[in-house]
Amino acid sequence: MNTGRIKIKISKRHQNKIRKGFPWVYYYQLSQRNITGRPGDLGVIYDSANRFLAIGLFDPFSDIRLRILQTRNPCEIDEHFFRERLQADLALREPLQSQETTAYRMVNGENDGFPGMVVDRYNDTLVIKVYTSAWFPYLPMLVSLLREESGSCQRVLLKLSRHVERVSEGSFKDNQMLFGAAPAGPVRFKENGLLFEADLIHGQKTGFFLDQRENRQQVRERAQGRSVLNVFSYTGAFSVYARAGGAESVLEIDVNTQAQAAALKNWKLNFGTGEIQENRFRQVRGDAFEQLASLNRQGEQFDLVILDPPAFANRKQNKANALQAYLRLAKAGAQCTRDGGLLVAASCSSQVRADEFYRAVDLGIRATGRSYLKLLKTGHPLDHPVTFREGAYLKAIYCQF
Repeated sequence: MNTGRIKIKISKRHQNKIRKGFPWVYYYQLSQRNITGRPGDLGVIYDSANRFLAIGLFDPFSDIRLRILQTRNPCEIDEHFFRERLQADLALREPLQSQETTAYRMVNGENDGFPGMVVDRYNDTLVIKVYTSAWFPYLPMLVSLLREESGSCQRVLLKLSRHVERVSEGSFKDNQMLFGAAPAGPVRFKENGLLFEADLIHGQKTGFFLDQRENRQQVRERAQGRSVLNVFSYTGAFSVYARAGGAESVLEIDVNTQAQAAALKNWKLNFGTGEIQENRFRQVRGDAFEQLASLNRQGEQFDLVILDPPAFANRKQNKANALQAYLRLAKAGAQCTRDGGLLVAASCSSQVRADEFYRAVDLGIRATGRSYLKLLKTGHPLDHPVTFREGAYLKAIYCQF
């Protein structure tokens, strides 16, 4: 690792935020704006008494100029440092091994001490996704560590965020193999004993929504004898869990033809083709809001409705529109839920706080004139820990009618 060191100055107010665990220094928060350096250089912050406060990764191409690695106590940022971090992250995830689960998040960015980087495991394939080019100088060392510490790793795939892809200047490429041969097709894995495949090259995120594993299990435990509507079904994981839990039938709604093809394949992996012929599994392609309105007009209702949309707000300025969308979606979902049925609504919008989301769902359901019981609220699973407020994005609520 050929990296330099830069002295960073910030205000007393932001020094206090760093002490409390905030992991970023934005460009506008720098006391000196003319700092130059290369991606991956180490930025060192000293407090107003000229004592060491923090050290982090410098990125001249990002609004987040510094991503904090270590606070309070100075240390060497070397292979030993990252190995200890990785070993601690893997120890946290050990319980998953006994749950017949071979796909999970190994490193959850800032929340696991690797700011701006996540690592997902799909059986013997590891996927690294970086959100800052500051990790580029460290990738060879990290790949070696991941291979050593993770066990039976056959390949390591690199994915770049759109911003990083724009500034990479060809040093690394999206979907580049850092170790091993590229997968010949979708990669197969287990989650709570169920089989799935994920397209790691072309799929959303790193190929699969690993963060919803615990909510899927909740659905499995509540699906016995129910008719299920899975809206924004993507590759059908909620559908598979529901049927594994004894659901009588499943109807999926999604606008993406490729995702529906993958969902059908995941269903067949677990249940074969017979149930499709028996009409236990159906798919409708189209806009979720339009299809929900159509079902409502037809008077079709379900015992269990799952609403798991993509992020409605990726930026602060989209928050108001996102809250309205969640309200409309909850209303439409409630209209398709039978008396005595269960509505599960989830949000992955980091810009929308949990309390704001729950209020939007409440307003949407009450707009139908119906009352309900709040059975359960959930957040992040074990492999997606949260250590600072901005790191929380996932929330779900289970509403019993």
